[in-house]
Amino acid sequence: MILRSSSGEIIFSACRALFSCRDALEAELCACMEGLSSSIQRSDLPIAIDVDSAMVVAMITCDDMNRSAYASLVNEIRYLFTLRQSCITHVSWSQNKASDSLASFGRTQGRTMTWIGSGPSEVLELVATDCTEPVIE
Repeated sequence: MILRSSSGEIIFSACRALFSCRDALEAELCACMEGLSSSIQRSDLPIAIDVDSAMVVAMITCDDMNRSAYASLVNEIRYLFTLRQSCITHVSWSQNKASDSLASFGRTQGRTMTWIGSGPSEVLELVATDCTEPVIE
């Protein structure tokens, strides 16, 4: 996850190895929940989350009760959204390469890491090219 200011500068970035994870959808939901929780703790400003999984956006924004295997994660994320003015937007993978690179870094390193105002060099190279204004598809 990468927390950025409204001007696109990195406030902090973090990755975590998930030792018990069913699939990519669960990993996306976990990253969304941890990113939202960390953002609420570190800022009083409104929060905008960009996710490259349309399924994650649909699960979180749907008003129906979630009965999937991910219901507890979805419900926790929905609760966190009530704590702060927040929105979630689907962006294409090409607009979210820095986060994808950070997730890959977390998988390959197999540990939890946090950077304040920075990130791994591979991610820093991509941050400037990632979309800072979401394009709604």
